[in-house]
Amino acid sequence: MIENYEKSIDDWLKQMKWKENPFVLKIEPMLFVGYTEQLKRIVNHIREGHKVALVTGSTGSGKTTLLKLLENDLRDEYVVLYVPKPPKKEEIVNLFLYKFKPSLFERLFHVNVRLQNLPAYLNKKLGEKKLLVLLDETHEADIDTLEWLRAISDQVENMQIILAGLPTVDNILRKNLETLRSRIITHVELTTLTREHTHELIRKRIESVGGEGIKPFTEDCIEEIYKKTGGFPREILKFCDKLVQDAIEKGSFEIHGTENVRVEEKPPVVKDENPEVKEHLPEKIDEIIPIEEELNKDFLRNLPYKQRKIIDILSEVEDLYPSEIAERIGFDKYKSKQHAVRSVNNILKRIMRQGYVERKSKGKGFVYFLSIKIRNLLVKK
Repeated sequence: MIENYEKSIDDWLKQMKWKENPFVLKIEPMLFVGYTEQLKRIVNHIREGHKVALVTGSTGSGKTTLLKLLENDLRDEYVVLYVPKPPKKEEIVNLFLYKFKPSLFERLFHVNVRLQNLPAYLNKKLGEKKLLVLLDETHEADIDTLEWLRAISDQVENMQIILAGLPTVDNILRKNLETLRSRIITHVELTTLTREHTHELIRKRIESVGGEGIKPFTEDCIEEIYKKTGGFPREILKFCDKLVQDAIEKGSFEIHGTENVRVEEKPPVVKDENPEVKEHLPEKIDEIIPIEEELNKDFLRNLPYKQRKIIDILSEVEDLYPSEIAERIGFDKYKSKQHAVRSVNNILKRIMRQGYVERKSKGKGFVYFLSIKIRNLLVKK
């Protein structure tokens, strides 16, 4: 059975002239698209010799790929140290010793490198060379670790640090480490890809494995992919992979739409007295208005209070019925429970059409959850 399935995959890939599935989630820095202005600012920052820069973005926005692109493109001019996960304080010395190994003389005379003399050791090892440290997942770093990295970078003449993490990094530094935050000269934010860059990402991925253009996707299909994923690179790849898997199972060599992996489901037939499903909401993906503007994590400030409250509730608990959302808001704010549920339904209708929330059928009603784009913007880690 497994052999038959593997054969169907191989046959499908051969028909498409793909060496492999291009939408597997792996970092491909040479296929980086979009964020032209952000990349330009970071490169200029490095060229000008500034000490610290910060790259922030929601989960799946492309921070790691950008760092790996810098590592690949600058390795001939800089000693580049990419750190995928922040070290503990006690691991910092070994992190640098892995890159700058002690000489035979230093080993013979047991030169002991500690945090206190690490800057002098690095200055000696570097000489005229320049060190570029790329620290990923900065939001997970201990404050002690960040403080020591700041102190080391201050004392190592040719050392620069690019920090990357979730948008929460800025608040973490503001509250706990203003000494490091004040040294950040350049701060860029990765938001989402445009329609054009979504198209380019899919095309480049396909051509990288031997395919032609955007085949097997159609232009209309890519438009739907963009709407459904909100332009987040990782979500685009995951969604494309689902569509490819569906095409393989059906033996289809053209992908016209996304209906086979759509989130929206047709409303079930229910009794009128069920207040959960009385509202009229869009049933087709084309009726959903995509979020066109570039949003950041502060977009909530511009929303009416109750819309903001519902989005805040769904950021904590997903898959809620309107009555459950109304209960969390508080029935005491309405004349009756029915009034509360009706009001929540009307608000859900509006923010669903804005693309902030989505729904799926469950039992005899609908449950609601945040769209991919909004969920990623509000991620807390």
